[in-house]
Amino acid sequence: LNPHFLFNSLTSLNSLINTAPADASRFLDSLSKTYRYILKSRDSETISLSEEIKFAENYIGLQKTRFDKGLELNLDVPEEFRHRKIVPVTLQNLIENALKHNIIDEESPLVINIYVEGDYLLVQNNIQKKKFVETSNKQGLSNMQSLYRHLNNVPMEILETPTSFTVKIPLL
Repeated sequence: LNPHFLFNSLTSLNSLINTAPADASRFLDSLSKTYRYILKSRDSETISLSEEIKFAENYIGLQKTRFDKGLELNLDVPEEFRHRKIVPVTLQNLIENALKHNIIDEESPLVINIYVEGDYLLVQNNIQKKKFVETSNKQGLSNMQSLYRHLNNVPMEILETPTSFTVKIPLL
């Protein structure tokens, strides 16, 4: 996980403690589940899409605490695909990538769509590019491409149009 995620999460938690203690408790529980998943799955080469989706929903919940109506998630993955495998933390990395590179605003929300097309899981977001990205080493997606190429000879695809950014993850 990006250290900025931990810093931002702790800042959000701190503000909730006084204003909404019950929300702070739920937030802390979600944060704990996020780290537990990462620790549990870090030694696994692949994980079921079902487990990864649960993790991503938890992660988005944490992010929605920060961004509220500025962030929308549309998840449409039919049950018959949820037994398929992907690399652990793939969805979190792609969601974090979208958050890092785009402006998030309630008036023009960042919308992330996760759905299946053929034998691919697609993660797509609208483009609202930031002028400056603080912590990007420009290696995340290429490292992910290398990993998927190693596991399966079907390539991960990255598609960018003027209005959307899409990453197609081969389902294993």
